[in-house]
Amino acid sequence: MKKTSLFFFMFLCSFLFAKEIEKPEWVESWKCIYSDSIYIAQLGKAKGKKSANDAKSIAANTVAQYIQTTVQSEINSSIKTYTGQDKEGRLVTSQEKENTQDISISVDLSLTSLEYTEPWYNQKEKTWYCVAYAKREKLWEQYRPTLQNSRDRLFSFYDIADKSKEPLYKMLIYQQSIQYEQDFLNCYSFASILSSNLTKQNYSKDRSYIYSISSRIAEEKNKCTFAIQVDGDIQNIIYQKIKDVLSNDGYKVKNKNESALYVVKVHNHFDDMLVNSVHVIKPGIELTIEGYSGSFFSYSKQQKNVSGLNIDITRLKAIQALSEEIQNTFSQEFNEKLNKTINSDFLIF
Repeated sequence: MKKTSLFFFMFLCSFLFAKEIEKPEWVESWKCIYSDSIYIAQLGKAKGKKSANDAKSIAANTVAQYIQTTVQSEINSSIKTYTGQDKEGRLVTSQEKENTQDISISVDLSLTSLEYTEPWYNQKEKTWYCVAYAKREKLWEQYRPTLQNSRDRLFSFYDIADKSKEPLYKMLIYQQSIQYEQDFLNCYSFASILSSNLTKQNYSKDRSYIYSISSRIAEEKNKCTFAIQVDGDIQNIIYQKIKDVLSNDGYKVKNKNESALYVVKVHNHFDDMLVNSVHVIKPGIELTIEGYSGSFFSYSKQQKNVSGLNIDITRLKAIQALSEEIQNTFSQEFNEKLNKTINSDFLIF
Protein backbone atom coordinates (compact mmCIF):
# COMPACT_ATOMS: atom_id res chain seq x y z
CA MET A 1 0.00 0.00 0.00
CA LYS A 2 2.87 2.35 0.90
CA LYS A 3 4.63 1.49 -2.40
CA THR A 4 1.50 2.31 -4.31
CA SER A 5 1.12 5.69 -2.59
CA LEU A 6 4.76 6.53 -3.16
CA PHE A 7 4.50 5.60 -6.83
CA PHE A 8 1.39 7.78 -7.27
CA PHE A 9 3.09 10.70 -5.54
CA MET A 10 6.16 10.43 -7.79
CA PHE A 11 3.95 10.19 -10.88
CA LEU A 12 2.02 13.31 -9.85
CA CYS A 13 5.24 15.27 -9.26
CA SER A 14 6.68 14.22 -12.59
CA PHE A 15 3.43 15.18 -14.32
CA LEU A 16 3.40 18.63 -12.77
CA PHE A 17 7.10 19.08 -13.51
CA ALA A 18 6.49 18.04 -17.10
CA LYS A 19 3.74 20.58 -17.47
CA GLU A 20 6.18 23.34 -16.46
CA ILE A 21 8.80 22.10 -18.95
CA GLU A 22 6.28 21.96 -21.78
CA LYS A 23 5.79 25.70 -21.77
CA PRO A 24 4.54 26.62 -25.25
CA GLU A 25 6.76 28.78 -27.40
CA TRP A 26 4.01 31.32 -28.02
CA VAL A 27 3.91 32.32 -24.33
CA GLU A 28 7.16 34.23 -24.74
CA SER A 29 7.22 34.77 -28.51
CA TRP A 30 3.61 35.36 -29.48
CA LYS A 31 4.42 38.75 -31.05
CA CYS A 32 6.90 37.07 -33.41
CA ILE A 33 4.79 34.02 -34.15
CA TYR A 34 1.70 36.16 -34.84
CA SER A 35 3.45 39.05 -36.56
CA ASP A 36 1.58 42.34 -36.70
CA SER A 37 1.85 42.54 -40.48
CA ILE A 38 -0.23 39.38 -40.90
CA TYR A 39 -2.23 39.02 -37.71
CA ILE A 40 -4.12 41.00 -35.15
CA ALA A 41 -3.23 39.20 -31.93
CA GLN A 42 -3.30 39.91 -28.20
CA LEU A 43 -2.27 37.97 -25.09
CA GLY A 44 -4.79 37.26 -22.36
CA LYS A 45 -3.93 36.40 -18.75
CA ALA A 46 -6.26 35.13 -16.03
CA LYS A 47 -4.81 34.92 -12.55
CA GLY A 48 -5.96 33.22 -9.39
CA LYS A 49 -9.01 31.01 -9.52
CA LYS A 50 -9.84 32.05 -13.06
CA SER A 51 -10.25 29.36 -15.74
CA ALA A 52 -8.84 28.76 -19.20
CA ASN A 53 -12.00 30.27 -20.71
CA ASP A 54 -11.40 33.44 -18.73
CA ALA A 55 -7.99 33.79 -20.37
CA LYS A 56 -9.58 33.34 -23.79
CA SER A 57 -12.23 35.97 -23.05
CA ILE A 58 -9.64 38.45 -21.80
CA ALA A 59 -7.54 37.89 -24.94
CA ALA A 60 -10.58 38.46 -27.17
CA ASN A 61 -11.59 41.65 -25.33
CA THR A 62 -8.02 42.93 -25.56
CA VAL A 63 -8.15 42.47 -29.34
CA ALA A 64 -11.38 44.48 -29.50
CA GLN A 65 -9.93 47.25 -27.32
CA TYR A 66 -6.79 47.33 -29.45
CA ILE A 67 -8.84 47.85 -32.62
CA GLN A 68 -11.05 50.50 -31.00
CA THR A 69 -8.10 52.49 -29.67
CA THR A 70 -6.12 52.25 -32.90
CA VAL A 71 -9.01 53.41 -35.08
CA GLN A 72 -9.78 56.35 -32.82
CA SER A 73 -6.11 57.32 -32.73
CA GLU A 74 -5.91 57.28 -36.53
CA ILE A 75 -8.98 59.49 -36.91
CA ASN A 76 -7.83 61.98 -34.29
CA SER A 77 -4.55 62.45 -36.13
CA SER A 78 -5.92 62.54 -39.68
CA ILE A 79 -6.08 65.74 -41.70
CA LYS A 80 -8.83 66.69 -44.12
CA THR A 81 -8.48 69.26 -46.90
CA TYR A 82 -11.36 71.63 -47.60
CA THR A 83 -11.89 73.97 -50.52
CA GLY A 84 -14.36 76.80 -50.29
CA GLN A 85 -14.98 80.43 -51.17
CA ASP A 86 -13.73 83.58 -49.52
CA LYS A 87 -15.80 86.79 -49.33
CA GLU A 88 -14.76 87.75 -52.86
CA GLY A 89 -15.90 84.40 -54.25
CA ARG A 90 -12.38 83.07 -54.81
CA LEU A 91 -11.60 79.41 -54.17
CA VAL A 92 -9.42 78.88 -51.11
CA THR A 93 -8.02 75.67 -49.65
CA SER A 94 -7.56 74.91 -45.97
CA GLN A 95 -6.69 71.92 -43.81
CA GLU A 96 -7.97 70.83 -40.44
CA LYS A 97 -8.17 67.74 -38.29
CA GLU A 98 -11.22 65.60 -38.85
CA ASN A 99 -13.77 66.25 -36.15
CA THR A 100 -15.72 63.06 -35.55
CA GLN A 101 -17.65 61.47 -32.79
CA ASP A 102 -16.31 58.35 -31.11
CA ILE A 103 -16.65 55.37 -33.39
CA SER A 104 -18.87 52.57 -32.22
CA ILE A 105 -17.20 49.40 -33.42
CA SER A 106 -18.94 46.07 -33.35
CA VAL A 107 -16.82 43.54 -31.49
CA ASP A 108 -18.76 40.73 -33.13
CA LEU A 109 -16.64 40.92 -36.29
CA SER A 110 -13.43 40.36 -34.35
CA LEU A 111 -14.82 37.69 -32.06
CA THR A 112 -16.32 35.55 -34.81
CA SER A 113 -13.03 35.51 -36.70
CA LEU A 114 -10.73 34.88 -33.76
CA GLU A 115 -8.75 31.74 -33.21
CA TYR A 116 -7.04 30.83 -29.96
CA THR A 117 -3.97 29.04 -28.76
CA GLU A 118 -4.56 26.18 -26.36
CA PRO A 119 -4.65 27.92 -22.95
CA TRP A 120 -1.59 27.16 -20.82
CA TYR A 121 -1.44 27.26 -17.04
CA ASN A 122 1.64 28.51 -15.21
CA GLN A 123 1.76 26.67 -11.90
CA LYS A 124 4.22 29.05 -10.25
CA GLU A 125 2.32 32.19 -11.23
CA LYS A 126 -1.06 30.49 -10.94
CA THR A 127 -1.99 32.18 -14.19
CA TRP A 128 -3.68 31.03 -17.36
CA TYR A 129 -2.22 32.28 -20.67
CA CYS A 130 -3.94 32.41 -24.05
CA VAL A 131 -3.41 34.28 -27.32
CA ALA A 132 -6.36 35.36 -29.46
CA TYR A 133 -5.45 35.96 -33.09
CA ALA A 134 -6.97 36.45 -36.53
CA LYS A 135 -5.52 37.03 -39.96
CA ARG A 136 -5.91 40.63 -41.06
CA GLU A 137 -6.89 39.57 -44.57
CA LYS A 138 -9.70 37.38 -43.27
CA LEU A 139 -11.00 40.13 -41.00
CA TRP A 140 -10.87 42.62 -43.86
CA GLU A 141 -12.80 40.38 -46.23
CA GLN A 142 -15.49 39.90 -43.60
CA TYR A 143 -15.77 43.64 -43.08
CA ARG A 144 -15.64 44.56 -46.76
CA PRO A 145 -19.44 44.37 -47.38
CA THR A 146 -20.00 46.98 -44.65
CA LEU A 147 -17.39 49.27 -46.18
CA GLN A 148 -18.76 48.72 -49.68
CA ASN A 149 -22.34 49.48 -48.61
CA SER A 150 -21.32 52.77 -46.99
CA ARG A 151 -19.33 53.64 -50.11
CA ASP A 152 -22.20 52.82 -52.50
CA ARG A 153 -24.75 54.81 -50.49
CA LEU A 154 -22.48 57.86 -50.52
CA PHE A 155 -21.53 57.62 -54.18
CA SER A 156 -25.14 57.25 -55.26
CA PHE A 157 -25.45 60.95 -54.36
CA TYR A 158 -22.42 61.81 -56.47
CA ASP A 159 -23.77 59.86 -59.44
CA ILE A 160 -27.11 61.68 -59.28
CA ALA A 161 -25.39 65.06 -58.92
CA ASP A 162 -23.15 64.42 -61.93
CA LYS A 163 -26.20 63.64 -64.09
CA SER A 164 -27.98 66.88 -63.19
CA LYS A 165 -27.68 69.87 -65.54
CA GLU A 166 -28.62 72.39 -62.88
CA PRO A 167 -25.57 73.64 -60.92
CA LEU A 168 -27.90 74.61 -58.09
CA TYR A 169 -29.21 71.07 -57.79
CA LYS A 170 -25.73 69.57 -58.15
CA MET A 171 -24.48 71.75 -55.32
CA LEU A 172 -27.37 70.78 -53.04
CA ILE A 173 -27.03 67.07 -53.77
CA TYR A 174 -23.33 67.23 -52.98
CA GLN A 175 -24.20 69.02 -49.75
CA GLN A 176 -26.72 66.34 -48.81
CA SER A 177 -24.10 63.65 -49.37
CA ILE A 178 -22.05 65.05 -46.50
CA GLN A 179 -24.31 63.34 -43.96
CA TYR A 180 -23.13 59.96 -45.32
CA GLU A 181 -19.55 61.03 -45.87
CA GLN A 182 -18.43 60.54 -42.27
CA ASP A 183 -19.96 57.06 -42.13
CA PHE A 184 -17.80 55.98 -45.06
CA LEU A 185 -14.67 57.62 -43.61
CA ASN A 186 -15.26 55.83 -40.29
CA CYS A 187 -15.65 52.52 -42.10
CA TYR A 188 -12.54 53.28 -44.14
CA SER A 189 -10.54 53.93 -40.96
CA PHE A 190 -11.74 50.69 -39.42
CA ALA A 191 -10.91 48.73 -42.57
CA SER A 192 -7.45 50.34 -42.66
CA ILE A 193 -6.71 48.99 -39.21
CA LEU A 194 -7.65 45.52 -40.36
CA SER A 195 -5.55 45.79 -43.52
CA SER A 196 -4.07 49.07 -44.65
CA ASN A 197 -2.84 47.62 -47.94
CA LEU A 198 -6.16 46.10 -49.00
CA THR A 199 -8.06 49.23 -48.01
CA LYS A 200 -5.78 51.56 -49.95
CA GLN A 201 -5.69 49.22 -52.92
CA ASN A 202 -9.48 49.07 -53.21
CA TYR A 203 -10.79 52.35 -51.77
CA SER A 204 -8.08 55.04 -51.69
CA LYS A 205 -9.42 56.63 -54.91
CA ASP A 206 -12.89 56.84 -53.35
CA ARG A 207 -11.46 58.50 -50.27
CA SER A 208 -9.56 61.04 -52.37
CA TYR A 209 -12.72 61.77 -54.37
CA ILE A 210 -14.63 62.53 -51.16
CA TYR A 211 -12.03 65.12 -50.23
CA SER A 212 -12.71 66.89 -53.54
CA ILE A 213 -16.43 67.34 -52.86
CA SER A 214 -16.03 70.58 -50.91
CA SER A 215 -14.30 72.14 -53.92
CA ARG A 216 -17.02 70.78 -56.24
CA ILE A 217 -19.68 72.38 -54.06
CA ALA A 218 -17.82 75.69 -54.27
CA GLU A 219 -17.41 75.36 -58.04
CA GLU A 220 -21.11 74.67 -58.60
CA LYS A 221 -22.10 77.53 -56.31
CA ASN A 222 -19.82 79.83 -58.35
CA LYS A 223 -21.86 78.93 -61.41
CA CYS A 224 -25.12 79.87 -59.70
CA THR A 225 -25.42 83.46 -60.89
CA PHE A 226 -28.72 85.32 -60.53
CA ALA A 227 -30.25 88.19 -62.45
CA ILE A 228 -33.17 90.04 -60.86
CA GLN A 229 -36.02 91.59 -62.82
CA VAL A 230 -38.55 93.61 -60.81
CA ASP A 231 -41.59 95.56 -61.91
CA GLY A 232 -43.59 97.82 -59.67
CA ASP A 233 -40.54 98.62 -57.53
CA ILE A 234 -39.89 101.92 -55.77
CA GLN A 235 -36.35 103.22 -55.19
CA ASN A 236 -35.02 99.71 -56.02
CA ILE A 237 -36.05 98.55 -52.53
CA ILE A 238 -37.32 95.10 -53.56
CA TYR A 239 -34.47 94.60 -56.02
CA GLN A 240 -31.86 95.41 -53.38
CA LYS A 241 -33.51 93.27 -50.71
CA ILE A 242 -33.60 90.16 -52.93
CA LYS A 243 -30.02 90.83 -53.98
CA ASP A 244 -28.95 91.11 -50.33
CA VAL A 245 -30.70 87.87 -49.36
CA LEU A 246 -29.15 85.91 -52.23
CA SER A 247 -25.73 87.41 -51.61
CA ASN A 248 -25.90 86.55 -47.92
CA ASP A 249 -26.64 82.96 -48.93
CA GLY A 250 -23.41 82.96 -50.93
CA TYR A 251 -24.81 83.40 -54.44
CA LYS A 252 -23.55 85.83 -57.06
CA VAL A 253 -26.05 88.44 -58.27
CA LYS A 254 -25.36 90.08 -61.60
CA ASN A 255 -26.02 93.73 -62.23
CA LYS A 256 -29.03 94.75 -64.26
CA ASN A 257 -28.83 93.88 -67.96
CA GLU A 258 -26.07 91.29 -67.28
CA SER A 259 -26.74 87.70 -68.29
CA ALA A 260 -26.99 85.08 -65.56
CA LEU A 261 -27.76 81.42 -65.23
CA TYR A 262 -30.88 82.00 -63.14
CA VAL A 263 -33.46 84.75 -63.52
CA VAL A 264 -35.52 86.01 -60.60
CA LYS A 265 -38.72 87.56 -61.93
CA VAL A 266 -40.62 89.73 -59.47
CA HIS A 267 -43.99 91.41 -59.82
CA ASN A 268 -45.25 93.75 -57.09
CA HIS A 269 -48.93 94.57 -57.08
CA PHE A 270 -50.97 97.01 -55.04
CA ASP A 271 -54.74 96.74 -54.61
CA ASP A 272 -55.44 100.43 -54.10
CA MET A 273 -58.76 101.60 -52.69
CA LEU A 274 -59.73 105.18 -51.85
CA VAL A 275 -61.90 105.32 -48.72
CA ASN A 276 -62.94 108.79 -47.56
CA SER A 277 -59.85 110.36 -49.14
CA VAL A 278 -57.62 107.69 -47.49
CA HIS A 279 -55.60 105.40 -49.71
CA VAL A 280 -55.85 101.79 -48.56
CA ILE A 281 -53.33 99.48 -50.23
CA LYS A 282 -53.04 95.70 -49.88
CA PRO A 283 -49.49 94.96 -51.13
CA GLY A 284 -48.53 91.65 -52.70
CA ILE A 285 -45.57 90.05 -54.42
CA GLU A 286 -45.29 87.27 -57.00
CA LEU A 287 -41.80 85.84 -57.58
CA THR A 288 -40.47 83.03 -59.75
CA ILE A 289 -36.96 81.73 -60.42
CA GLU A 290 -36.15 80.18 -63.79
CA GLY A 291 -33.22 78.03 -64.79
CA TYR A 292 -32.27 75.37 -67.34
CA SER A 293 -35.39 73.36 -66.59
CA GLY A 294 -37.77 76.32 -66.59
CA SER A 295 -39.43 77.76 -63.52
CA PHE A 296 -38.51 75.74 -60.42
CA PHE A 297 -39.40 78.09 -57.57
CA SER A 298 -42.32 80.39 -56.85
CA TYR A 299 -42.90 82.73 -53.95
CA SER A 300 -46.13 84.59 -53.28
CA LYS A 301 -47.03 86.85 -50.37
CA GLN A 302 -49.86 89.20 -49.41
CA GLN A 303 -49.35 91.80 -46.72
CA LYS A 304 -51.78 93.59 -44.40
CA ASN A 305 -53.42 96.79 -45.57
CA VAL A 306 -51.35 99.95 -45.53
CA SER A 307 -53.19 103.27 -45.44
CA GLY A 308 -52.34 106.94 -45.84
CA LEU A 309 -53.45 110.24 -47.31
CA ASN A 310 -50.56 110.53 -49.77
CA ILE A 311 -50.51 107.82 -52.45
CA ASP A 312 -46.74 107.94 -52.97
CA ILE A 313 -45.95 107.69 -49.27
CA THR A 314 -48.50 104.91 -48.87
CA ARG A 315 -47.00 102.94 -51.75
CA LEU A 316 -43.54 103.38 -50.24
CA LYS A 317 -44.84 101.96 -46.97
CA ALA A 318 -46.32 99.03 -48.89
CA ILE A 319 -43.00 98.33 -50.62
CA GLN A 320 -41.18 98.48 -47.28
CA ALA A 321 -43.65 95.98 -45.83
CA LEU A 322 -42.93 93.59 -48.73
CA SER A 323 -39.21 94.12 -48.21
CA GLU A 324 -39.50 93.07 -44.57
CA GLU A 325 -41.45 89.98 -45.61
CA ILE A 326 -38.71 89.03 -48.09
CA GLN A 327 -36.10 89.51 -45.38
CA ASN A 328 -37.99 87.21 -43.01
CA THR A 329 -39.18 84.40 -45.26
CA PHE A 330 -37.67 84.35 -48.76
CA SER A 331 -34.37 82.61 -47.98
CA GLN A 332 -36.00 79.98 -45.76
CA GLU A 333 -38.71 79.09 -48.27
CA PHE A 334 -36.25 79.05 -51.16
CA ASN A 335 -33.94 76.58 -49.40
CA GLU A 336 -36.82 74.43 -48.15
CA LYS A 337 -38.26 74.22 -51.66
CA LEU A 338 -34.90 73.24 -53.15
CA ASN A 339 -34.27 70.55 -50.56
CA LYS A 340 -37.78 69.17 -51.00
CA THR A 341 -37.28 69.06 -54.78
CA ILE A 342 -33.96 67.28 -54.37
CA ASN A 343 -35.43 64.67 -52.04
CA SER A 344 -38.54 63.97 -54.12
CA ASP A 345 -37.26 64.26 -57.68
CA PHE A 346 -33.63 63.15 -57.45
CA LEU A 347 -33.05 60.96 -54.41
CA ILE A 348 -34.76 57.78 -53.32
CA PHE A 349 -33.73 57.00 -49.72
